[in-house]
Amino acid sequence: MLFNNDKVKHVAVYLRLSRDEENLGIEQILDNHRQTLISLCNENKWSYEIFEEVASSSTIINREQMVMLLDRIQQDYFDAVVVMDIDRLSRNEYDASDIKRILYQTETFIVTPYRMYDLTKDDDSLLLGITNLIASGEYKQILKRMRRGKEYAQKQGHWTNGQAPLGYTKDTKTKKLVPNEREKDIQFIFSEIVKGTTIPTLINHLNSMGVKTREGNSFHYNSIQRIINNEAYMGTIISNRTIGKHSNDIRPKDEWVIVHNAHPSIIDQTTWNAANKIVNEYSFKAPRSKNRIYPSSNLIYCANCGRLQGCNYKLHIDKIYIKHCKCGNRGFYYNPVLQKIKEEVLGYKESILEALESLEDDKQEDNTEYKKDKLISQYNKSKRALYKINILFEEDEIDIVAYRERKAKRQDEIKLIEEEILALEKEDKSVKLDILKEQIKAIENLVGKWHLLDGEGYSDEKVNRLLHGLISGILWSFKKGEESPQLTIIYNEDNHY
Repeated sequence: MLFNNDKVKHVAVYLRLSRDEENLGIEQILDNHRQTLISLCNENKWSYEIFEEVASSSTIINREQMVMLLDRIQQDYFDAVVVMDIDRLSRNEYDASDIKRILYQTETFIVTPYRMYDLTKDDDSLLLGITNLIASGEYKQILKRMRRGKEYAQKQGHWTNGQAPLGYTKDTKTKKLVPNEREKDIQFIFSEIVKGTTIPTLINHLNSMGVKTREGNSFHYNSIQRIINNEAYMGTIISNRTIGKHSNDIRPKDEWVIVHNAHPSIIDQTTWNAANKIVNEYSFKAPRSKNRIYPSSNLIYCANCGRLQGCNYKLHIDKIYIKHCKCGNRGFYYNPVLQKIKEEVLGYKESILEALESLEDDKQEDNTEYKKDKLISQYNKSKRALYKINILFEEDEIDIVAYRERKAKRQDEIKLIEEEILALEKEDKSVKLDILKEQIKAIENLVGKWHLLDGEGYSDEKVNRLLHGLISGILWSFKKGEESPQLTIIYNEDNHY
């Protein structure tokens, strides 16, 4: 098509596809579009430069060629932008507005094979706005259908979260995960963590055995942590967890899509839970080569300012000291402090036994199970109501204002019920008994020789893990003028008795 406009001499040809819309292959479609637009430029005797990319229209931030094109337009390189359709520029209404503003300010035309748009003219500007609005609506509907399709596939147990995790292969027919020959590597990793092996030590074991990642690289701390945290290994698929593809923000849990027994598990739930508790609850960090784990690592806190207080090994005198705190809280020789911690922890068993005996002798009627059943029933009712609200919004039965109000109300209800259930569980006599028995078991595991104190017995790493299972922190205070430091041990669940 010929355009009679003497102002257009040099143009930018912009080509973009996000998917194979015509089932011809993206390369073939791009080639067809390219030839069409080049022919249009040649027919009108325009010189041109081509900007081409395969990218989503969700945002221009991740479209390098579009960003470059807009930068060149603002430097007055081009008289017009030539595209197959207006929506090739953007279907995102916010980005489309920015692109339109830049083209208007630079008096740059938009040319398609069927029409030339001059944004300085009210009619063309209005038509372009209507076209963008329609394209934006179509794009939202496409996204909605794609999300529904993906959610349906996930509920059928299909793997839609990208590359299959190490130890699995995606079956092309069933679209589900199936274990492969690397499942034994995953089982080894989990079993070592549960046995008490630290991640750095585990990495050394894997390297010595020649076990590599899927890409053939050595394992790192974060890669082991990701494996341990991956629910797929116990047969569960969780999606819709984060807000947006490139965001780490987490959605409310009621919006997650969770499918249990979606595929064969490699790790049983008990082992998965135990490994995650070790890796996540204890908050161990990957120690540098010059550091080491002590029995009290990540447990001693300054009683004055709350800072975590670590240890420091003095090579020239072969002694370990608790570090001096920045707030002025003084340090001290480590071994007598550790001996005192051991004595107090082992002596705490008598307090637990007394609390256990008191609970077992308590004849008062326990109505917690009845209350809990009622709360769970109300919780499930609120969850179902929230699910129905989401459906109403998706089907355009309610507007955004009503949706947000109803959703917020139900979410507040759910949060309140969760808090009541949690408080009830803390009052539950059977739960208290179980916690006390677990604490006794933890203390009994600490009975014996500790390597740092006795030169043999439990390793520093094992003692540290056992202490983390029993206590949440140790408050340290050694003020000027005091003869010895003061220790206050805070036991897990201390406030419940």
